[in-house]
Amino acid sequence: INTSMLVQPNHQALHKKADIDPFSDKNVDWPKRQKEMFQLMRDKFGIGLAAPQLGSSHRMFVMTHSTLGDTGVYNPEIISQSEETICREEGCLTFPLLFFMVTRPASCVVKFQDCFQEDYDIELTGIDAQCFQHEYDHLEGLLFLEYASEMKLQRAIKKREKTVKQLLRMQRQQ
Repeated sequence: INTSMLVQPNHQALHKKADIDPFSDKNVDWPKRQKEMFQLMRDKFGIGLAAPQLGSSHRMFVMTHSTLGDTGVYNPEIISQSEETICREEGCLTFPLLFFMVTRPASCVVKFQDCFQEDYDIELTGIDAQCFQHEYDHLEGLLFLEYASEMKLQRAIKKREKTVKQLLRMQRQQ
């Protein structure tokens, strides 16, 4: 996979369940790949990036955790999710500058491995829970667009178009 470029929104990897255990692929240097993914994520101003966004079906993603820092997440599982929900603005690197409110469980208990196959079993809350669930959705072939009504999505697209026009205007003035 190319770790310097995101795939287009219609790429098949984004629309089907990722089914490859990363550690079954002996041709990948995961610490190196993970570092490249963090760089791309930062270059695009994100807090998470999943392998399917790079056209890969490996069950892994990277995220910036509020206390753990940069975290590589391999073979993740969501063990439980809270009844309590939180509604927060969300975006996705696959859809630049597209933001809208998404309701998700406020906390979740998760299991995963790091790039050295160490096991983690932790509870996530707030932005960490939101990010983990968003990236996990990518591994399940779900896009955050599916959380928006048609009206909410159209409003977000109009807002994005307005933002792009403003950015282009600012760029021309420089």
